[in-house]
Amino acid sequence: MPRAWNKRGVWGEMQMLSEYLAAHYPNDQVRMRVRMGTVQLPTTGGLSERDARAVNHVFLRWADAVVVTPTELIVIEAKMRADPSAISQLELYRELVPKTQELLPFLGRRIVAELVVSIEDPAVTAMASRRSIRVRVYKPAWLGEWAARRRRNESRPTLSGGLT
Repeated sequence: MPRAWNKRGVWGEMQMLSEYLAAHYPNDQVRMRVRMGTVQLPTTGGLSERDARAVNHVFLRWADAVVVTPTELIVIEAKMRADPSAISQLELYRELVPKTQELLPFLGRRIVAELVVSIEDPAVTAMASRRSIRVRVYKPAWLGEWAARRRRNESRPTLSGGLT
């Protein structure tokens, strides 16, 4: 059973992701919370370096995880409940991989975007598939308790995901 839950369920997502990574990528390089892209400090506008960094902080993007396998560079976004916003995040992260200094040594590998969810939504899965985003469903042992603490309509999608 996970520790105390916060209202947004962020801890649940990171715990779920940690368990998923340990189960599915035990022998690969795993990096959590990877800053994607580069920070470009403005050179005009009379901002001090401190103020420029504060402005740029808004534009930093963080992938939940990056996994390096012998053949793939996998950028991962994790959600307890499938959410279409994760698709645009992953599309952006996939574009930012070549601009991410930490990932440059691995650019010879195939870049894969992967959405990891505990509660699948067929509409989100179909949308991700059309955009070449891999969807993986991982249900941790404590999912039932997490869902019980959510509002009832947040813990499961409609049966068809709205596709019918």
